Amino acid sequence: MFRGAYEHTVDAKGRTALPAKFREVLQGKYGGEGTLMLAPSTDGSPCLRAYPMQEWRATEDKLAAMDDFDPRVDELIRLFVGPAIEVELDKLGRVLVPQALRESIGVGRAKDAPGGDVAFVGKLKHFEIWDAATYREYTDKQRSEGKLSRALKELSP
Repeated sequence: MFRGAYEHTVDAKGRTALPAKFREVLQGKYGGEGTLMLAPSTDGSPCLRAYPMQEWRATEDKLAAMDDFDPRVDELIRLFVGPAIEVELDKLGRVLVPQALRESIGVGRAKDAPGGDVAFVGKLKHFEIWDAATYREYTDKQRSEGKLSRALKELSP
C-alpha cells in the first residue's frame, strides 16, 4: 500500500524521482511493474492520481461495467480516462510527468520555468502528485478547519 507524503524536485525536463518507499511497493506488490497511469483528480483537487497498471486496469474494468449511456458515467469517463497518460519509470526510478499535466497542477506553469517541487501522497492503492507548496497549503487549511477529526468521527463505527 502507498503510504506517506514525500517531496521531490522536478528537473527542467519534467522528470522526478519516485519516493523509495513507493518504488518498494511497486517492486513488492506489483512485481516491479514500471508503468504508471497518470490521471486527473476525481474530486477537483489540483493533483494527479498515479496508478500502477494493475490498479488502473481494475478501475477501467469498474468503469467499463457501468452503463455508458448514463450521462454521468459518460462524463466521468471523458474527464477521468480521457486525459489519462501512461508513463514509464526509467532505470533510475524517475518518472516523466508531461508538461501539460505538470501545468494542470501548478508545477512549472511558465514554459521557461525550470522543474519545481512535487509532493507524492500515498492513497493506499494509488498515490497523488501535487505541487508541493499547494499540498502544504491544502493540508494546513484542512487541519486548521478540523476536517481530519470530523472525518474520523463520521467514519468511525
